[in-house]
Amino acid sequence: MSVLGQAVLSAFLQVLFDRLASPELLRFARQEQVYAEFKKWEKILLKIHAVLDDAEEKQLTNHFVKIWLAELRDLAYDVEDILDEFTTEAIHRGLVIEPEANTSNLRKLIHTCNNLIPSNTVFRVRLGSKMKGITARLQEISGQKSDLDLRENLEGSSSKLRKRLPTTSLLNEAQVFGRESDKDAVLELLWKDYVYDGKICVIAIIGMAGVGKTTLAQLIYNDNNVKDFFDIKVWACVSDDFDVLSITKTILESITQTTVGSNLNLLQGRLQDVLTDKKFLLVLDDVWNENYHNWDVLCSPFRSGAPGSKIVVTTRNEDVASIMGSVAAYHLKELPYDSCLPLFTQLALGTNNFDAHPNLKAIGEGIVEKCKGLPLAAKTLGSLFHTKVSQDAWEDILHSKIWDLPEEKSGILPALRLSYNYLPSQLKQCFAYCSIFPKDYEFSKDELILLWMAEGFLQQPKGTKRMENLGAKYFDDLLSRSLFQQSSRNGSRFLMHDLINDLAQYVAGEICYRLEEKLGKVQKARHVSYIRHRYEVFKKFEILYKAKSLRTFLPLPVLMTISWRNFYMTRDVIYELLPRLRCLRVLSLSGYCIKALPDVIGKLKHLRYLGLSHTLIKTLPVSVSNLCNLQTLILHSCTALLKLPAGIVNLINLRHLVISDTKNLQELPLFMGKLTNLRTLSKFMVGKSSGSKITELRDMLRLRGKLAISGLHNVADIYDAGEANLLFKQDLQELVLEWSNNIELQDERDGRVEMDVLDMLQPHKNLKVLKIEFYAGMAFPSWIGDPSFSKLMSLTLKKCTKCSSLPSLGKLPFLEDLCIEGLQSVKVVGLEFYGEDVSITPFPSLKKLTFSDMLEWEDWSSTIAEETFDSEFPCLCELHIMNCPKLIKRLPNNLPSLVKLDISRCPLLEARLPRLSCLYDMSLEECNEVTVTSLALLTSSSLTKLQLRNILNFSQLPERIMQCSPLLKVVQVSNCTELTTLRHTGDLLQDSKLERLELHNCGSLKELPDRFFSFTSLSELKIKRCPNLVSFPELGFPLMLRHLIIEECEALECLPDGMMTNRNNESDNISLLERLEIIKCPSLKSFPRGELPNRLKVFKIWDCLQLESLPGTLLQNTTSLECFSVRKYSNLKTLPEGLHCLTHLIELHISYCAGLESFPERGLPAPNLRRLYIFNCPNLKSLPNNMQSLTALQHLQLSSCRGLESFPEDGLPSNLTSVRINNCENLPRLSEWRLHRLYSLKDLTISGGRPHLVSFAQECRLPAALTYLCIEKLLNLESLSMGLQHLTSLEVLEIRECPKLRSIPREGLSSTLSIIQISDCPILKRQLLKKKGKYASIIANVPRVEIDEVLLQ
Repeated sequence: MSVLGQAVLSAFLQVLFDRLASPELLRFARQEQVYAEFKKWEKILLKIHAVLDDAEEKQLTNHFVKIWLAELRDLAYDVEDILDEFTTEAIHRGLVIEPEANTSNLRKLIHTCNNLIPSNTVFRVRLGSKMKGITARLQEISGQKSDLDLRENLEGSSSKLRKRLPTTSLLNEAQVFGRESDKDAVLELLWKDYVYDGKICVIAIIGMAGVGKTTLAQLIYNDNNVKDFFDIKVWACVSDDFDVLSITKTILESITQTTVGSNLNLLQGRLQDVLTDKKFLLVLDDVWNENYHNWDVLCSPFRSGAPGSKIVVTTRNEDVASIMGSVAAYHLKELPYDSCLPLFTQLALGTNNFDAHPNLKAIGEGIVEKCKGLPLAAKTLGSLFHTKVSQDAWEDILHSKIWDLPEEKSGILPALRLSYNYLPSQLKQCFAYCSIFPKDYEFSKDELILLWMAEGFLQQPKGTKRMENLGAKYFDDLLSRSLFQQSSRNGSRFLMHDLINDLAQYVAGEICYRLEEKLGKVQKARHVSYIRHRYEVFKKFEILYKAKSLRTFLPLPVLMTISWRNFYMTRDVIYELLPRLRCLRVLSLSGYCIKALPDVIGKLKHLRYLGLSHTLIKTLPVSVSNLCNLQTLILHSCTALLKLPAGIVNLINLRHLVISDTKNLQELPLFMGKLTNLRTLSKFMVGKSSGSKITELRDMLRLRGKLAISGLHNVADIYDAGEANLLFKQDLQELVLEWSNNIELQDERDGRVEMDVLDMLQPHKNLKVLKIEFYAGMAFPSWIGDPSFSKLMSLTLKKCTKCSSLPSLGKLPFLEDLCIEGLQSVKVVGLEFYGEDVSITPFPSLKKLTFSDMLEWEDWSSTIAEETFDSEFPCLCELHIMNCPKLIKRLPNNLPSLVKLDISRCPLLEARLPRLSCLYDMSLEECNEVTVTSLALLTSSSLTKLQLRNILNFSQLPERIMQCSPLLKVVQVSNCTELTTLRHTGDLLQDSKLERLELHNCGSLKELPDRFFSFTSLSELKIKRCPNLVSFPELGFPLMLRHLIIEECEALECLPDGMMTNRNNESDNISLLERLEIIKCPSLKSFPRGELPNRLKVFKIWDCLQLESLPGTLLQNTTSLECFSVRKYSNLKTLPEGLHCLTHLIELHISYCAGLESFPERGLPAPNLRRLYIFNCPNLKSLPNNMQSLTALQHLQLSSCRGLESFPEDGLPSNLTSVRINNCENLPRLSEWRLHRLYSLKDLTISGGRPHLVSFAQECRLPAALTYLCIEKLLNLESLSMGLQHLTSLEVLEIRECPKLRSIPREGLSSTLSIIQISDCPILKRQLLKKKGKYASIIANVPRVEIDEVLLQ
């Protein structure tokens, strides 16, 4: 139990009081004859609540009080669970109406539910015994109050906070690092003249606790320019007590240097006189006030100051800055690591580095990492050492939690705790709950709000705010108070600073439990989370049998993406463990490959949140319809889902039904209209005559977010479409309207009816995204494009094949993204597209415009005079025109903001683009030469990337493009079969900024630029499938070239001389080449003379069948080489002697080199070699000598090396982690491989080449650390039974093509085993498939069992 637990507990008890006062619950309690018991609970809890403040203070010094609070917290949870059971029972009997539930729907539900609940007698007996236990515990805890001397609140004694030392303006600048840019930025705000309606100019510095706001304000205050600029400077530390009298007194005394009285009226009058016509700077440090009136009173004297006066405020809370009317806010971020490190070492060691104490360097750097950029943390931890250099003491701090540090010596926890203390009580439990997230975990706003709602944190019995809106407010409050931070990688996600995460853990105590960390007692846990792993074994979850009152079972991340598919969980967790956790409110199994849920899921009556996204669920159990408390059901991306239970329409509390990306879900249950509480309905499928009608949407007025309506061709009555009431669904932000995608049947559909239906489906003006797909009307209704849709940002019209003209869209004021696809009847895009009113600039906000698959489109003309307005698309950044084969005439006249132009499969287009001043990325595909030439004449001087693909009649690059594109960095030319030469391009590119040149599938290309050597910036050259390229230019080599990749150039005979180093001419030793790959160049016979450059890191030669043996001196100079890879190099008989110089070599790969017989006699003195792969080298007789010297080698793979007869005498390197041996039939018996000595071995594959192996146990002892074992193609193997039982870490067992194998161990297999994968083992297969056979328990406990590619588990 943390010392802050009382604050959460107080809010929690308030929820209990509200529930105990519920009239509906009390009415049901009278019926069940427990009314008196409930009132007794309420009376006892009120008495306990009265002493909580005193208990909070005393727990700091009295361990027994802390235990008392912990027991009270657990009891409060149990009380709520009992109340929840009563409420659920009352809902079943129709006696309680949940907030916002529909009364008529509830009455219809009563009859159905009464058949599903136990008899009243059973309920009374079961709950009665529980209630007696609760009453006894309440009385016991209440009776202990006097024993612990806990007293009821006395006036002025509640919520005492420790007095903090006030800050001053004085600063030791020697202890400030890395704030130069922050100081300059705030000074810029200070010098700026603001026009602000005569109000006081306030500049706020906002940031989390300990980030250095006060230090930055001190830097500003003491700046020499600031001293000269202002007539008066005043510093006032406000802190948490915003006392107007005290603050005014402090300010006046600072200015006058005299003691003043305590009459606020006199003080403010005198202060006003002092400040009159004076330019002043006032710093108010550490402000917490959120009361506007108090701030307004304080400001009264400041208005007499001269123009240019400023007030600088430091605060943790954006709302504080907003109340103070700040004209500018500076959000202070954490210190960079490089600045935090010297701050720490200065205080710890008295110096800025670890030179005098190198043994502390790694530990100290770890401690600074732990600070995560908080200067307060770095200063506090550094001060703890203060020249103490004991390594043990440093390591203790490194591995300590912040709450383990002595509070009298640490300012971290008090500073962070203050942020928590000032949270409103309802926010405290929301914040504490976030301790279920590990450090650096990024969460979304919506996912957290749904979890808070499920846990009951968003109740507002006397309020009118919807729970989701209330949750959004809570979230925004925590964000504005700097307890949440926006992710720098994804603006839609958030996280907590590491030390704020520590604070949340400290606050939550044992309530929240993370399986990875296992801190605290799981018996006390109510919320459990863990990081999802690919294979989840039962052992991981066994501990949860002790957590009988668990409310949350949450694998992370909560929201899954397509890349997170294919996770596996052992069957026993789902069918044995989870059904026992009867108090669960949040259950997520998202991402796991589960096909079904047990029927007993319907008995989890407390469940509010069920997450099943990205699973293989086909149908949900009928019992899900019993979950009357369910609020959120997430089935996103359940691609196998076929249907929903018919009874789901009775879940009157269901608010979020997420069924997006469920392609096999073709219909919804009848009567979906009952679910009037729905806020989220991802899609609605209009059924045929007997299916769901669109009218079911009528009463779902609270829908928000995205709604996709498909099957609109089934709407026969246009008035039904009107009854969907889309016009009144004001919270919808995204709407998809979809008809049948069967294009062939569009001619049979009634276009007039579909026009009327679409007209009746007009949405609310708040819509932001609209998509209309497969619509068969001949025109669009007038509401599409109406400027009253002022929030519409994205519009897609797709495959509306009968429409011959586009709607008028140019007047949509905030439209940013417009996609028009497959409107095959449109021939002309003209004035109607822009809008009739030419006095208004069309498309004022459009940034991206896409036309694709417009097969009949011929002309794009607006007939608007150019002088009418500056541009048709003033903000357009991207223009994509794809597959418009008949488009001939013009593109827009003026695109001043265009940065990306993509034209593909428009062979007739003649482009005219007079002004493209910002264009930097241009891509042309399947366009004629005329288009390329015309664009070349008009191209932008800012162009940096040019892609040309499948250009017809295109024999050379247009000179104009090169001349007018001085910033061109990337040129990619592909599938230009008539391109013959780049010879003359060299003159144009020699002084260019070209960095990357790629030539792919240019079958006629014969020549590269003459002045190839003059490309001063070229760093990457890729040439692929250019079969007629014979050679490189004779002179020189690009000086800056780092990557040279040549692939499938059949005629290439030689490589450029300039890439080599010539020791006889030191001036030539300037090649910067780092990567050389030559692949499938069968005419290449030799390398140029000399040595490869010493900067080369990757050397890959594959399938160059005529290449002569590598010269022995080739690698002598390549001391930086990291990867050496050769394949199908028949002339290679031995590796170059230069290998002994490769001290940086990491990977050596040799395959299909039939001539290779040996390694160099010196062996492989490559101390950093990690991977050694040798495949299909049948004449190789031995591995390198002295392999034990390869101390970094981790991966060894040998395949089809028949000549290998033994391993080195001293054995394989003991540091190997992966060994895979395939078809090396002449190697000795497995027992002679001495694998058991490879103590680090995790991954072992033995494949083929063992014809006499019958029993694995007799042949081989395996290392106990093995996690992956693959056995395949052992044709006579019969038994594995004894060979695996000591593998206590084994996770994956794969057995393939062992036709005689009869058995695997029935007992003794590792509890960590996650995968059993069997294929082509017919005898063993029959044994495993027996449902009640000897292997049934194994199959039940292993998350994934696959036999012949059929998933059993």
